[in-house]
Amino acid sequence: MDFITLLALMLFLTLVVSHFFNKINLPAVIGQLILGVILGKGVLNIIKPTHELELFAEIGVILLMFLAGLESDIKMLKKHLRPSINVAIFGVILPVALTLATAILFKINLRESIFISVVFAATSVSISVEVLKSLNYLSTNSSTVILGAAVVDDILAIAILSVMSGTLTGDFSITKLGMLLGLWIVFAIITVIAYKWLIPGIMQLANFIEASQAPTIMAILVCFIFAFFADEVQLDAVLGAFVAGIAISNAPNFDEKINRNVEIIGYSIFIPIFFISIGINLEFNNFLQDFWLIMVFTITGIIGKLIGAGFGARISGFDMKDSYVIGSGMISRGEMALIIAQIGFNVKLLSEEYYSSVIISIILITILAPFFLKHSIGKNPI
Repeated sequence: MDFITLLALMLFLTLVVSHFFNKINLPAVIGQLILGVILGKGVLNIIKPTHELELFAEIGVILLMFLAGLESDIKMLKKHLRPSINVAIFGVILPVALTLATAILFKINLRESIFISVVFAATSVSISVEVLKSLNYLSTNSSTVILGAAVVDDILAIAILSVMSGTLTGDFSITKLGMLLGLWIVFAIITVIAYKWLIPGIMQLANFIEASQAPTIMAILVCFIFAFFADEVQLDAVLGAFVAGIAISNAPNFDEKINRNVEIIGYSIFIPIFFISIGINLEFNNFLQDFWLIMVFTITGIIGKLIGAGFGARISGFDMKDSYVIGSGMISRGEMALIIAQIGFNVKLLSEEYYSSVIISIILITILAPFFLKHSIGKNPI
């Protein structure tokens, strides 16, 4: 009952802050992120991380990326595959270089500096997706490139993490890397088979099931299976959810009611909890002590993605305005960077001395990212 009481409080406050931020013409997600900081360890300490909260947040981000997949056009994704790869590659190279230089400048040892640079290479577009949706911008070419680049970026970040963590801990081998690549190939093959034959059949079957909301339940079931499958092959669960959304939305018998029903389920409870959960772990204990390190990590983290991903878009033929939108959409780090940082902390690649500074920087970047995206789209209206 304690969690239910806190859940009710969070949902009520989400309504309040969402109303306020919509009134001042800012994406509601910014208010929800700030609300998490206020309710969490950093300010009021009302809400603490619990298993239940993590579970609701995980379901929230999975449903959010599933909705992004449902609203994506596979033909546009294929068309913009090359720009997506360029955006992802340059959006990894520059942040890694800037973060590595920053860490070395602040006299962090080389081993830890390398790992920290990997943390800031990761992109999490779940928050960008929410901003794009709120501004009715999700179906544009720029947004398609952001989503496509996010998939490539996800794979790149995990590959770099696997190689570097193995190398830095002395546990690296070509065999392990080969097994990882093999798992990803299996995931890709099964995904293609499911897209072409299995999922259309499953969704067709759902129409004959005599049960309330059978197609929606079946779609969510497919989403969770793909999320689990992606996680099992050491990819991100949100990548599996996104792929599932694309596959279901392109099934011949796709019903738009599924999209609306999933939105109702997600936005009524799980997705707001995900956004709040990002901020609750933020602590300011070492903020003043490590102020300049946090500030430089935050600034280079933003500039690295904005310029790196934007440059990738520019050389792919996008104009400056669209390149700004794409660069802004790739800034957010969110749960992906937090997960990588936690992995590094657990295996002693990230020390306790710098752990808080890295986490604070990630959360600050995540909170600031929607402002950049809102500004870029404001300069580039539909």
